[in-house]
Amino acid sequence: MAHLKKNTRGAVPGLAVHFERKTDHHTNKEIDVSKTYLNQDLMADGSDMLSRFNERLNDVYCMKRDDVKALATWIVTLPEELSEAPHDQQSAFFEATSNFLNDHYGQENAVAAVVHYDETTPHLHYAFVPVVFDDKKSRYKVSAKEVLTRHDLQTFHDDLDQHLKKELPFYEQGVLNNKTLPFENVAEIKKYNDQFNALKNELADVEENIRAKQAVLKITDQALMEVDLAEKQIDDFKQALSKNLFGKTVLKPDDLDRFKSVLATMKKATLQSNHETEELKQTLSQVKAQLADVQVNYQDLKETHQALQKRQREQQQMDYAMRDLLKNDYGVNSMKTSDVNARYVLYKLDHEELTKNKKTANSWLKALMIAREDPDTKISPTRLDRGIEQVKALINRIIELTRDLFKGPSL
Repeated sequence: MAHLKKNTRGAVPGLAVHFERKTDHHTNKEIDVSKTYLNQDLMADGSDMLSRFNERLNDVYCMKRDDVKALATWIVTLPEELSEAPHDQQSAFFEATSNFLNDHYGQENAVAAVVHYDETTPHLHYAFVPVVFDDKKSRYKVSAKEVLTRHDLQTFHDDLDQHLKKELPFYEQGVLNNKTLPFENVAEIKKYNDQFNALKNELADVEENIRAKQAVLKITDQALMEVDLAEKQIDDFKQALSKNLFGKTVLKPDDLDRFKSVLATMKKATLQSNHETEELKQTLSQVKAQLADVQVNYQDLKETHQALQKRQREQQQMDYAMRDLLKNDYGVNSMKTSDVNARYVLYKLDHEELTKNKKTANSWLKALMIAREDPDTKISPTRLDRGIEQVKALINRIIELTRDLFKGPSL
């Protein structure tokens, strides 16, 4: 989850360019520049990494050797258990991690804390100057060897893990099967995430279709240009031939026959080119019409995609509000998965969002039964009993409707 690297002073400018995305020409092919705006600078104080680094070195003693490790960097990647978590939880994870590192190595020594969301896996780049107090000379000095000891590195991951468990209620690694703490509307958020991913794939297919249509248009336009050029050459030749026939030039009989043959050939070529031109024009018209339809569909999908993104953000905000309400107003720091599943079914029943699928109804019944049999459930037993009876009645109705459907009309 975390990786440490010690760097010389000469490596700092290059690291600053990468951390702070100071260029659009990245050698790392995994960087998606369309997502760079999502990145977070947790030290947004108006300065930059390089100036912070130089300022800190001016305050402490550092040997003037090129091989001195003057900067240490941690890369902390987002745990797999939070890969599908809302953005606010991911951001809280990185902020808590950055706070831990500030406490661990001294906030005054930190020169960068940047979260990258524009690569395959979200991660934090944390950079600091390894500084210790030199008792003999009564001054602060740069010493990666003394700061990053073997013992510190051996206990780092455990210390960070304990800190995150203490600070983040949703960080429950090893408690709930390495998954994020569930709450009642997780199923809804997952549904929107699935729709979001499906829509992205559909958009990619539409864009590929547009590129293919544009390629056909390019080829067709080129063919039409070649036909027009051929027709012009034929017209020029016919004009020159007419001048020779009716001008002062005297032609021999065999010359006249040859010109007649050439003229007949050209007429035939002209008719053929006209026919091909009409066909190409029809093809071009059809392709343009198809492209227009595809572009309309693309725009519709794009608007739907934007609306779904907005709805997803609203769902994430509602999820955060619910977590905050449960934690701070009701003292609920965790909720059992069985209770979450049962509450989801009860919500559907209360709002009359009934399924017509027998398999789904049976899964609802199972979820309610599991919660009912759990002595530690927080749901009222009478509410669960009422829900169980409702689902059983729903299953019976589904069975009756299915039986009537297969029976058909009576004779």
